[in-house]
Amino acid sequence: MNAKEPQLCWLTDPTVFAVNRLDAHSDHVCYRTPEEAAAGRSSLRQSLDGEWRFAWSKCPAARPADFWREGADLSAFGAIRVPGHIELQGYGEVQYTNTLYPWDGRAGLRPPQIDWDHAPVGSYVKEFTLEEGLRGQRVCISFQGVEQAFYLWCNGVFVGYAEDTFTPSEFELTPCLREGVNRICVEVHKRCSASWLEDQDFFRFSGIFRPVYLYAKPKVHLADLWLQAGLERDNTTATLTPRIKLEGQTRGAAVHLRLTDGEGCALYDGPVTGDTLELQGVQPWSHATPTLYHAVLTLADAAGEVQEVVPYDIGFRRFEMIDGVMCLNGERIVFNGVNRHEWNAEKGRAIGPEDMYAAIEVFRRNHINAVRTCHYPDQSLWYDLCDQNGIYMMDEANLESHGSWQKLGAVEPSWNVPGSLPEWRGCVLDRARSMFERDKNHTAILIWSCGNESYAGEDIQAMSDYFHAQDPGRLVHYEGVFHNRAFDRISDMESRMYARPWEIRDYLESKPAKPFILCEYMHDMGNSLGGMESYIRLAEEYPQYQGGFIWDYMDQALWHTDACGRRALGYGGDFGERTTDYNFSGNGIVYADGAEKPAMQEVRYWYAAPAARAAQDARNAAAARAADEALAAQWQARPAQPLAVVEGDGNLGVKGRGFEVLFSYTEGGPISLRTGGTEWLWRAPRPALWRASTDNDRGCGFAQRSAVWLAADALAKAPRPEILEMSEQQVALRYRFDLPAVPDAGVEVTYTVESRGALKVEAVYHGAPDVPELPCFGVRFQTADPVAATRWTGLSGETYPDRYKGAEFGCWEETPRIEPHLVPQDGGVHMATRRAVLQQRDSRGRTAAALELQSCGAPFAFSALPNTAQELEAAQHPEELPATGRTNVTVLGAVRGVGGIDSWGTDVEEAYRLDGAQDYTVAFRLMLN
Repeated sequence: MNAKEPQLCWLTDPTVFAVNRLDAHSDHVCYRTPEEAAAGRSSLRQSLDGEWRFAWSKCPAARPADFWREGADLSAFGAIRVPGHIELQGYGEVQYTNTLYPWDGRAGLRPPQIDWDHAPVGSYVKEFTLEEGLRGQRVCISFQGVEQAFYLWCNGVFVGYAEDTFTPSEFELTPCLREGVNRICVEVHKRCSASWLEDQDFFRFSGIFRPVYLYAKPKVHLADLWLQAGLERDNTTATLTPRIKLEGQTRGAAVHLRLTDGEGCALYDGPVTGDTLELQGVQPWSHATPTLYHAVLTLADAAGEVQEVVPYDIGFRRFEMIDGVMCLNGERIVFNGVNRHEWNAEKGRAIGPEDMYAAIEVFRRNHINAVRTCHYPDQSLWYDLCDQNGIYMMDEANLESHGSWQKLGAVEPSWNVPGSLPEWRGCVLDRARSMFERDKNHTAILIWSCGNESYAGEDIQAMSDYFHAQDPGRLVHYEGVFHNRAFDRISDMESRMYARPWEIRDYLESKPAKPFILCEYMHDMGNSLGGMESYIRLAEEYPQYQGGFIWDYMDQALWHTDACGRRALGYGGDFGERTTDYNFSGNGIVYADGAEKPAMQEVRYWYAAPAARAAQDARNAAAARAADEALAAQWQARPAQPLAVVEGDGNLGVKGRGFEVLFSYTEGGPISLRTGGTEWLWRAPRPALWRASTDNDRGCGFAQRSAVWLAADALAKAPRPEILEMSEQQVALRYRFDLPAVPDAGVEVTYTVESRGALKVEAVYHGAPDVPELPCFGVRFQTADPVAATRWTGLSGETYPDRYKGAEFGCWEETPRIEPHLVPQDGGVHMATRRAVLQQRDSRGRTAAALELQSCGAPFAFSALPNTAQELEAAQHPEELPATGRTNVTVLGAVRGVGGIDSWGTDVEEAYRLDGAQDYTVAFRLMLN
């Protein structure tokens, strides 16, 4: 659409989404000379990033409507950084919401309406003088990303209007420019009809959040480029069809192509004629061998003078469906993938190159071979990095209208957009076209995705038809047909979210026509990612199961100053916004600061090759056997020393060489354990019957169903102990705990002081019918002083029954800490432990005292945390946890898995639950000298 005068009504008209906007094109960079191309610096581009003048308004009626006019009074304007979000620079409100639209319950709207009284506007002004390399040529402006709609003026002249937050919008400025200082004015609107199409599960921002630059077009310009690369079935013969679009003085112009390999040897060096080139001896592109070839196109005018030089790296690969299986270069492909939002805890989605380089390193380190650009196209550099590193891409259009068809989990599409509504078809097709045209040269893209969670209808069908017509060399994805099978033909593959392993198995057993992928799985909210093995095994059993994409890469949280003046990571609701979905934005395999979560070792293991996994398993088994043998030999070699017993009125004391244990008749266990003069106990140990609930526990209702164990853990009480034996060889006492909240169940803890200098602890849980499932069972004690470090022999990192195979067996050390999940929860468990040493250190960091725990019989699990389960349960942020100066040590014989199928309904897999009717035991020794 073209127009000379702007209209405010465009904001609520879905048929108006681009006014005077230039056609979308490939993301190539034009350089003036070969030397510029080699250096990566183009004199044909001029960045406008930096400080702009700015004014924020609550609604359109309050905006400075004439700020674009020449001579307008801008004295009330402040400053803002571009690129950057308006809301993160002191203007407006930060808001996180998942499926509900931001205005839900505050304005009774239906598409394409907006609340005109609460529709913020940002007014931007930038002055510039054209740099030498742009003068005397046609000049355009490129906005790489503006959220969500904007009007543009240059020197008082209306230039254009655009929507679509995540693809470039470009405009011709040449008629408006003048010598000297020029002024552009941009009016950004947070609300428009497009708001109904951008209901992604993320923080809702606005503003110019991606780079802005000017670029010049010489007398003849390479406007669009598609290097259509193919690979023949012999996997060594390639085809290349350069499709070039020129603008300007095209008569007599010529384009020369030089294509070289990594050694600089030319595969082709000649003119671009429009014919398909056949190339011999190429190396196919894949994750294992991401071989790229360097193309340089040189555009010369009719006189032979070079006007532009365009470099582009391409790979040769063949992606196709063979007998219902997706294949790359003739071989079945499995996506070991992750969904990735663009995110930085300081800058939101206004990320920089350093964020992308860091993410690629995490991918490489952890065997991640695929990424879904959820749920919008990313910055172009990310595609370059995926090309270079062999990361398979599902490139997803900027479309999600979740709140228009699914309300509180129920499918109700009565006013779904875009659906089959003709007035919405043009704008969603434009989003597909803009993504395709920009990204079409990227070898890494194997699949085009029509968007996310927008139900299905003729409009999304039109997007799929467009992709298929334009690019038969790639497949098309859309998960939403799962909810509307009338449009099953939209997607070339069966795609689902968070399907349970047994549901996938049912599909694969039905001899389906389409392969299966999980566009989202393993919801990594908080302490999660348990049960990943069940999905990986499907890929080993069924050729048509072709992997999935973990949800998701990084926690979405923002650094801010909390109500107590502390620097903290904030999630939904921490910024005063409502409606919100609180910490549901924290689902990453890395924290918001980029640090890997403990579950990452599980990703690294299951995304590795089967041979690598088998080798790790063998190493672990051998190391565990060696540890068991060493532990048994050490115990047998310990000398026995006679014990001394002191019977008091309220306590029973046992003394040995270098230690003393004091058992209370009223406190339910030993109240003092001294070794080498150091007191280790704050209070008597108690049965461990509760762990702080995880996000998954709360989401599936486990914490509510089993809440009686929280009371049992806190209120268990034992009467006077039974003395089982009292001699110089050993002293044994048994405490029987009553559980007031669960009277039919019970716990016995037996302590045996052994003459070899150890306190053996044996605990038994006696189950009962109709008792809720347990979170855990073991023994827990608090140290009198904080533990500076724990060293253990067992599995590395944090492990649980459904998330331990990625760990390596060995000797490890850590400082007791609470994992910094957005909401505090259980963590720090170490499975298959043979021994653990609690260390206290002096001011110089030297070990001042140590207490060793050893397995006796079966290995144990343990954690050493600075807070109790109850303290963790009560806190909503890590900063709310108290500093007690004690360490909570929990030794477990049984613990519930963490799960990960989803975080809102599906329980931990049955094999990793603890039946309250069964008995459980734990046994370990505390070494006293």
